[in-house]
Amino acid sequence: MTHALMLPALAADGDRVPFHADPVLAAIERHSESWAVVQVTRPGADSERADNEMQAALMVLLGTACATRAGAFCLIQHLRWWLAEEAPNAGAYGDAWPIARAREADLSKFLGVERIDRRPLVLPSGRMLAPVAEQRPAPIRTGSILATAGEALSALIIVAGGACLTGFASLL
Repeated sequence: MTHALMLPALAADGDRVPFHADPVLAAIERHSESWAVVQVTRPGADSERADNEMQAALMVLLGTACATRAGAFCLIQHLRWWLAEEAPNAGAYGDAWPIARAREADLSKFLGVERIDRRPLVLPSGRMLAPVAEQRPAPIRTGSILATAGEALSALIIVAGGACLTGFASLL
């Protein structure tokens, strides 16, 4: 299954759909606005109407194909934001929740922008996590006089060789 929408050329010179004309951007805007309306409505008939509009906008969002790569990136960003915000209410969305997660995962894999899972900075108890540092032994110098002499000789050869090459280059 692909989420790329193949559109015919708009002009004879082969231009494709411009970024701002991607239909997924309108679907993202509609869903974002309807979600914001649901957040501020009071319980009652208006709340039910706003919730129904948000559910409809979500279904349109999940069913809209991306016409551009940039539109797909915008959809991934919006879905990640929405999935993080609505995680406590996941059960209220029914089948739309796993579909949204699958769509985000599919587009992420398709575009190569895999999700980075980070550990929380604060535990539920409120205690901060300790920084993770590798435990390595202290460095120990285990060289001999012969090894030190070899390093000094190689440094001398490099410096002398550079001086000779500079001298030859100046003669040219």
